[in-house]
Amino acid sequence: MSELLDVGAQNRVEVERIVDRLNDPPTAAAIHLLLDNVELLAVLLSGVDGLARKGEVIGDTLAEVLAEVRAAGQATGLDVRTTSQQLATLIPTLAEAAPAINRIIQSPIVEPEPVAVLSEAAQALVEGVKQAQRNQTSLGLAGLLRATRDEDVRRGLGFLVEVARVFGRDMSRVRVDEA
Repeated sequence: MSELLDVGAQNRVEVERIVDRLNDPPTAAAIHLLLDNVELLAVLLSGVDGLARKGEVIGDTLAEVLAEVRAAGQATGLDVRTTSQQLATLIPTLAEAAPAINRIIQSPIVEPEPVAVLSEAAQALVEGVKQAQRNQTSLGLAGLLRATRDEDVRRGLGFLVEVARVFGRDMSRVRVDEA
């Protein structure tokens, strides 16, 4: 019987310690916060438990990925360490350029129609440079006027005039910040 009284006395002391701690405002506030978020805590604990249980599988998977990267590097002659260092240099540059890249991606320049026109213009520029070099083309004002007899030249000049007209009209809306 005396053992039961000793256990009861011990429990009473522990209960008093708990009550004292509950009377402490920061402790009470922390308990309220825990109770308010008990469902979230349960989900988090479940996730941590799952992560701990799958830790070995995750580690094995990472080891396999690294082995594949090394094997791919060896197969292609790519130095993984050098490439990693280059990426480490490139990533901050890309992060800094991200606003400009986003503007380009969101602009109409990457839509199919402008891409097709720019592609056609690029091909024409390359072919034009080749022909000018091959033919050693050099024109004065009279030669330029004679060139307008060619239907292709007139079509190209008409295109340039229309682009200049639209470009000039739109220039009043575009503002470029001076650095």
